[in-house]
Amino acid sequence: MASRPSKWRILAVFGGLDLDAVGENKEPTCGAMHEFTDLAGSSAELLMLRDKNLDEIAKQVNAWRPNLVYFSSGASPVTEAGHRTLTTLSFKAADGTEVPVEPQDLASVLDGQEIDAVYFDGFSTSMHAEALREQGVAHVVYWDKSMTPSPKALHVTQFSHAFFATLRNKSATIPEAFAFAMHSGYAHCGSNPGPGLRPSWLPELVSDFEPLLPSIDSVPLPVVMGADFKNGVAAAVPGWENVRLLAPHAELRLLVCGESTIIDAHRLSYLGEALRALLVLEVRQLTLASHTPCERVPAHLPANATAVRCSMRSASNAHATVVLGGPPQVLGHDSLVEYALRQTLVADALSLQFRLPPQGIPAPTARKSAAIANGADVVDALVVTSVWAVHLLRTLSGYTSFRGLVALGLGGIGSARVAGFNSTDAARYIALAQAYDKPESLKAAGNMPAALPGGKPSTGPSAPSGPASYPTMLAPKHPDAPKESDAQPNGANKQSEPTNGHSADAKAAGEASQDDGAGAGKRRKLAQASTIATPVWRSKRPRMWECTEAQFMEDLCAFHRERNHKNVTPENFPDAILNGSRLDLYNLYKEVTSRGGIKVGNGINWKGQVFPKMNNFTAHNRMTGVGNALKRHYTMYLLEYEQAHPEDIRQDNCVICTGTDESATDWISCDQCNKWVHFSCDRRPNMGSFKDYAKGNGATYICVNCSKAK
Repeated sequence: MASRPSKWRILAVFGGLDLDAVGENKEPTCGAMHEFTDLAGSSAELLMLRDKNLDEIAKQVNAWRPNLVYFSSGASPVTEAGHRTLTTLSFKAADGTEVPVEPQDLASVLDGQEIDAVYFDGFSTSMHAEALREQGVAHVVYWDKSMTPSPKALHVTQFSHAFFATLRNKSATIPEAFAFAMHSGYAHCGSNPGPGLRPSWLPELVSDFEPLLPSIDSVPLPVVMGADFKNGVAAAVPGWENVRLLAPHAELRLLVCGESTIIDAHRLSYLGEALRALLVLEVRQLTLASHTPCERVPAHLPANATAVRCSMRSASNAHATVVLGGPPQVLGHDSLVEYALRQTLVADALSLQFRLPPQGIPAPTARKSAAIANGADVVDALVVTSVWAVHLLRTLSGYTSFRGLVALGLGGIGSARVAGFNSTDAARYIALAQAYDKPESLKAAGNMPAALPGGKPSTGPSAPSGPASYPTMLAPKHPDAPKESDAQPNGANKQSEPTNGHSADAKAAGEASQDDGAGAGKRRKLAQASTIATPVWRSKRPRMWECTEAQFMEDLCAFHRERNHKNVTPENFPDAILNGSRLDLYNLYKEVTSRGGIKVGNGINWKGQVFPKMNNFTAHNRMTGVGNALKRHYTMYLLEYEQAHPEDIRQDNCVICTGTDESATDWISCDQCNKWVHFSCDRRPNMGSFKDYAKGNGATYICVNCSKAK
């Protein structure tokens, strides 16, 4: 993981027309450096220069001794196409004219300085970046001069604002800020133009580190006197695997800047990943304020376990309270409690997931209010997460100094407006929304109402009322969030387990089953989710029943690299831990597809049939909610891959009626032969109900043929 200084000392050099200007406005502002102007020395210091030559800049570098240098070449005048573009980096010559700067001349300006990062808001070349790297600059961000078409100034400034807004967080590194801004860009600026290509708005990062969003690997190990964690925390702390975060689920309404077209699986997947990263940055270095024993220990915790109520503060000083369960010898040690909180909350944050309207249900219409996002259009979106995350997001939304939510284009969190929005942000998001082509169905609807539901246009401080009212299903790419006064609890307690301190995404099993046996609804919704149009994927592996684990993982990682632009390899993917070891995706996928795929839903006995075939299974495990955990992991890592490989799904007939009715509500798989049956076709006495077998810890089902064979 890349390091970062404890305090940013920023030298910002401006030239040309303001990048932040929208339309014909030419008033100079501080552009993306606005993200630091209010910090006033607490975590950053900023010195701004305008229209200086290299000699003057060199003098200021020596005097100021910055660790981050920002160059803005400005934007072009408005083109015939009606927008500004980025210009080439240049500086004033002795005669007052603007001339391009040579790589070595630029590097000499920073010679002898300890510069952590140089950021160019202007066209440059790889030679400039390499010259700076040779001077010891750790990270260089620049827009390649050879990029065609030229990026719009609007998109450039959106990326830069998101990048520097992330750096305000004391936990964020340069590569993580780059990845965060990239995901925000994919949501608001445009999609990837194709495999191997990059959008024009995406700059280059020259660094020893890949631009990756923060994961559970980035949680620092605890400092405990006399303890050796080189083999992981689980090896050094008895009972570590029994630590649980007790976190109820809830839904949360977000107000996302843009038109209705932003309620799209592709765009929301990037927004969801960035929102999860925002939560990770807040909690991975949280501070434990206090912890007190709970009066009653939850009944579903392991024997001899205890529970403590923990009060903590995030990186941005937001307060939250959560309950942690586990062995007394772990929960009695402050450093271990703090580390367990960091790990379990990070793992839990990574489960946040957006919900989409089912196919055939129109997306919510955009609306506006002077109280929300300074009057920019906003659209309702729903996420699923834990109550602690809802509380944290709502708290952060009230901080005018917190810019992370603004960087994602979130104007409201539940009924709370995001206080950090200003008029410049609103103008930028309005322009970004207009840059997308509006579908004919929306154009026909005319202008969106200026008022929110309830009558007159809102001008007061309160947020719009009334959540989006449509049935929802999970977006096919990644997870979501909850709410407090706006949170609609799902009723389940979610538990996250800590990992051993080495491996990644320890989102552990732990949610009490919410399945009610209504298999039809789940089968239909999951089937609808699979109909979202996606590019054709050409698999290079053998057929699933002939495929080795190594071949499968290579193909799965290649799929995620091309489809989701993830830098994953079989060595680092997945970053999820189940029962103390890396999640076994190969056997999970093989077992689910052999039983009809994810659309079967409750017809699969996830705990009784799938889990025992996985490498994560141990005979004496005490895991709770493992069925729900496997379904969540499958949705996160394998659902899209399954949709791209329909040939992997084994289609079976009912062994009793021989029918293949996929709309049936009561498919169930035999625990011995794995063949399928309509439960309603099994007329044997005393069989109970479908719910008895389909729920999370359901009874074992033996089909008629296997019973006769006995």
